[in-house]
Amino acid sequence: MAVDGLQRRPVLALLATLAACGDPASRARSRIDAAWHRADLDALLQRWLAKAPLPGGGFQLAFNRAWQARPQPELELTGQARLVYAFAAGHELTQDARYLDAARRGADFLLAHFSDPLHGGFFHTVAPDGSPRATIKRAYGHAFVLLALAQLYRTGQDARHRDAALKAWRAVQAGFFDARGGLVNECGRDFKPIPAGRTQNPVMHMFEALLALHEATGDKSVQAGARQLGDFAAYQLLQGQAESAGGGARIPEWYDETWKPLPTKGDGGYIDLGHQFEWSHLLASGAAVSPVYAQVSERVLAYALSAGYDDNDGGCGRRAFPDAVRTDMSKGWWQQAECLRALVVAATASGRNDLWRRYEQTLGLVRDQLVDAEHGSWRAADALPCKSGGCKDEQPDPYHMVSLHRVALQLAAAAA
Repeated sequence: MAVDGLQRRPVLALLATLAACGDPASRARSRIDAAWHRADLDALLQRWLAKAPLPGGGFQLAFNRAWQARPQPELELTGQARLVYAFAAGHELTQDARYLDAARRGADFLLAHFSDPLHGGFFHTVAPDGSPRATIKRAYGHAFVLLALAQLYRTGQDARHRDAALKAWRAVQAGFFDARGGLVNECGRDFKPIPAGRTQNPVMHMFEALLALHEATGDKSVQAGARQLGDFAAYQLLQGQAESAGGGARIPEWYDETWKPLPTKGDGGYIDLGHQFEWSHLLASGAAVSPVYAQVSERVLAYALSAGYDDNDGGCGRRAFPDAVRTDMSKGWWQQAECLRALVVAATASGRNDLWRRYEQTLGLVRDQLVDAEHGSWRAADALPCKSGGCKDEQPDPYHMVSLHRVALQLAAAAA
C-alpha cells in the first residue's frame, strides 16, 4: 500500500489529540506538502539502502557528502538503532519490502552483537565483526533501541522484536532510573552509574520510545514508564517563563546530579531550541497518556517560537541561555527538521494560520538550503548558509528527517 493509501492508524496518539480538537484536522490536506515529504523520504532512504548495509548485517554510517565511505572502526549503538528505525518506518510508509528486510537484518545484528549476555542491556560500541569494544551502557542509545524495535514490531509484526523490546525496557527500568525519577546518562557494564551531571536528552528520547512501544504493544508497564518520564519533565524539569519574557515554558539541557539546572552560560547551562520543538510534538503525542501533556506542549511551543524562531527567514536557532539576552540563532540541520515536525503537528491540531505560515516558511528554508538534490540527502549544516562554510562534508543520519516525514505523511493521510 503506498503512502496515499495509508491506513488511518494513530501516530503515537496524535490523531486522538486531533480528534479532541474537532474540525482543524480537516484543514491539513491543503497545507501539508505531502508530495514533497514523500519525495524527500524516497530520496533519503533509497540512497541509505544502497550504501549502508554491510555484509555482516550492521550498517556503514560514515560517509562524506558524495556518499564515499569513510573509515568506521567501530559500530555505535545509537546510529545502528536509528537506521533500523528509519528503514522500518520507510516500509510502513511505502510498503517497499526492501526496507523491511534491511531493518530486520540490522536488528538481528544489533540483538546478536550489541546485547550483553552477562548483565543485560546493550554495549555502546562493537567492532565490525561484532565483538564488544566499549562495554559501557548509555541511556541515550538504549532509548533508540526501544524506538527501533517498537517501530519494527509495529511494521513487521514479528513477536521476536516485541519480546526483545520489552526485555530491553526491563533492563532500562532496572539500570538507568535514578532516585529522583530521571535517567542516569551512563553506566558501567554492570549498570553501576558513572558519576556525572544529568541531561534531559535521554529522558526525552526514552519518553519518545516508550510512547512508540506502548502504541505497538499496549503493554501497561511501558505506559506507566512513559507517564513517569512525561511527569518528570512536566513537573520537575519544566521552567515557566514570565509574560515579559515571552511566556511559555522551557526545559533546560544540562543539570547537576540532583537535577538542578546549570545556572549560567559559563557553567555550561543552555536551552537547546531544537529540543524545545522536539518536546513540543512529543508531549502532544503523549496526550493519550496524560491530558496534561497537551497543555505543556502548547507552553513549550510558545517558548520555542518566542525565543528561537526566525520570523524573517524561517527556521529556528540553536541555543538560548539562562543568563544571557542574546540567543544563538545559527541554524543546524536537525533543528529545522524538529521545528518543522512541531509546526505541522501543532498547526494540524489547532488550525492556526500563524503556525501554518511558519510551517510553509520553514519548509521553504529547508528545501532551498538543506536539501542536497545532487546527492539525495540533507546537508550536514551546523550554521546555514552552507556557502559561508557552516556545513560539514558528511552525511547526517536520516532519523530526524524520516521522523518528520512519517508524521507529516500520516497526518496528511488522516485528513484526506
